[in-house]
Amino acid sequence: MLQGKVAWITGAGSGIGSAGALELAEAGASIVLSGRRTAQLEEVAAAIKSAGGQAETLPLDVADREAVARAGAAILERHGRVDVLVNSAGINLPTRFWKTLTPESFQQIVGVI
Repeated sequence: MLQGKVAWITGAGSGIGSAGALELAEAGASIVLSGRRTAQLEEVAAAIKSAGGQAETLPLDVADREAVARAGAAILERHGRVDVLVNSAGINLPTRFWKTLTPESFQQIVGVI
């Protein structure tokens, strides 16, 4: 179904991102996994590869615009395109409730989405 397509997933180390990566790989896409935690990305890549899929890791903090631009350029250089983009990166802060949210923590949350 997605054979020959390239999928880039941010937030791919856990949760919705890793689940989406596994499903897209099962559908035949080559997966580029991005996120802040390299060890978790490697685990997802290993799961994809053990199921017969293709995956590579590209560690990245999506709050860093320059890093995102470099990552996108690296993917284009390696694959020539991105057919599917899944932006599932997020951040969970202990002070995420409105009554305890500081302006700095709000900016951190917004910077990731």
